[in-house]
Amino acid sequence: MKSLAQASTLGVDEVEILCSWNGKAEDEQAIQNISGYEFLIAQRDPYHFSRNMNGLAKKANGDLILIVNDDVIFDVGSIDKAIECLLTEPKAGLIGGRLRDLNFNRLSHAGIVFDHRNSPYHQLDRLVQADSQIVLGGNKIMPAVTGALMLIRRQDFLRVLFDESFKVCGEDVRLCLDIRQKLGLEVFYCPSFSGIHEGEGTRKDYEEQKGNSEDLSRLRVLYREFIDNASKEQLLNIINVNRRETSELRSIISLVKDNA
Repeated sequence: MKSLAQASTLGVDEVEILCSWNGKAEDEQAIQNISGYEFLIAQRDPYHFSRNMNGLAKKANGDLILIVNDDVIFDVGSIDKAIECLLTEPKAGLIGGRLRDLNFNRLSHAGIVFDHRNSPYHQLDRLVQADSQIVLGGNKIMPAVTGALMLIRRQDFLRVLFDESFKVCGEDVRLCLDIRQKLGLEVFYCPSFSGIHEGEGTRKDYEEQKGNSEDLSRLRVLYREFIDNASKEQLLNIINVNRRETSELRSIISLVKDNA
């Protein structure tokens, strides 16, 4: 929790931290709130990401909702950057960030894109260092971002919510598609909204949360439907994302050749 205080300049009376707890009672008693902000275990429910997050959002009081896994460590000032992006980028509906692993500074998230089979994947995952110029720069429109780190207006989130029918994964991608399709807003990747996060760090402790082909099949259908009904502007944004990724991959290949 310490990194929360360093990631934002918001006052104590402007932030509430709501937690959905599914751990042991003795572990709950050991929690230390050193963030400086109000901390409340708002519900004690079995682990189910979308259901847990929807429940917390309905209990929240603020205008903005920061959805974050409990193992994310924020970089200094990164929440302020996300808020700035959400409030200043035209048509911004949801903001995702840049994440890296703990030990090797490898990129673990810089947005989610889709392959030729309409399957989602993390762009450049583990292919570059998290501070590579390839993934820095300005804010960028992306097809989707991970649910491990999201910022959204509360009123927008309550209009769509996470789809609780996903068994293991996919609710974050579905939320991004709904933000774009139902609300006509865009999903942005903000490089300055950053921190440390080991992928699948929360789910790996639950056997029933380790992969689900049914969820993936649903996402493929949903994305195909999104493309079929997308506006000209949305299609152009998708083309621009694909072009940018092609350029980024060519830069990586050139770098490898130069170092060979």
